[in-house]
Amino acid sequence: MELDSAHSLIATAIGNGRIAHGYLVIGGVRGMALELAKLVLSDLFPGIGYDGLKKHPDIHWIYPELKSRIVSVSAIHEKLIAPISQTAFSGGWKAGVLVGADRLNEASANAFLKTLEEPPPKTVFLLLTEAPEQLLPTIVSRCQRIDLPDAREHLLPEPWRTNVFGALSAPGLADATAAGLLNKAACADRLAAVLAELKDAAEREISAELKASAQEGMELSDAECDALVSSRYREYRRDFLFTVMEFFAQKMRATPGYAAYRNIEAVEDMAHSFDCNMNELAVLSFFMDRARFA
Repeated sequence: MELDSAHSLIATAIGNGRIAHGYLVIGGVRGMALELAKLVLSDLFPGIGYDGLKKHPDIHWIYPELKSRIVSVSAIHEKLIAPISQTAFSGGWKAGVLVGADRLNEASANAFLKTLEEPPPKTVFLLLTEAPEQLLPTIVSRCQRIDLPDAREHLLPEPWRTNVFGALSAPGLADATAAGLLNKAACADRLAAVLAELKDAAEREISAELKASAQEGMELSDAECDALVSSRYREYRRDFLFTVMEFFAQKMRATPGYAAYRNIEAVEDMAHSFDCNMNELAVLSFFMDRARFA
C-alpha cells in the first residue's frame, strides 16, 4: 500500500470513529513508516505542528536502547504503560509509537500485550517494524497490518545513488575534531552537488517532454512549465532522501550494535526542512552535524 493510501485509510477511520487500537506499520526503510506515523499523529493531534509531535505529553515514543538494541520491559512500563494509563493531558487522544517494535524481548512484549488487549479509552498504538515475523503472533493479531512499499524501490538511479553512498562513506565523518567538521562540510557540499544535478536532470526531462507536446499542438505557460519542473525535482529529491535512509539502514543491518534510528529521524527532519523551502545546503549542513557515523 502506498503511503498516501495508507494515510487516507487511517484518516477515514479516525473521521468515522472506527480507528483501530493498534496499527502494525511495515516498511522496508523505517523512515517511511515514521512518516506515516507522523501523518496519523497530525490527524489525532491537529494544530500542534511538526515539532510538537515529539514533545506532546500525550504522545509517547519508544525506541530500542542504543547499546542493547532491545526495548526493555522497564522502558515499556516507565515510558509507555504508566503514562498512557493516565488521563490525557489535552483531554483527547493518547498515542504510543514503538519504533523498531521487533526489538521487544519476551518480557517487554508480554507486558505490552496486556495493555494492547485492554487499552485505555481513546488510545492508539503505532508499531513500526521491518521484521513483523519477530513479533509475538498475539500482538500481530491484535493490530491492523499496513504493508508499505519497500522504500528501496524509490532509490536514486545511477550514478547518483553511488555518489550519495560515496559521500556518506567518506573517511573522517566520525571524527569529532575540527578536521571532522571540515569532512562533514565537504560531504554536505557533495550531497548538494547531487541535488543540483537532479534539478538539471528534471529541467532537461521536462524540456524534452514539452517539445514533444508542442509537436502535438499542446502549449503551456512559463508558470505551468516551472511547476512541472518543480514537481519532477521534488520527486527526485524524495528519492534522494530514500537513498540517504537506505545508506543508514544498510549500515545498521551490516554493523552489529549500530543504531540508525536517530539518523533516520534526522533524515525525516531534513525532508521537512526541504518542504519548507529552506536553503538546501544549509539543511544538508545541519543534517551532517546531527548524523552519527561512528
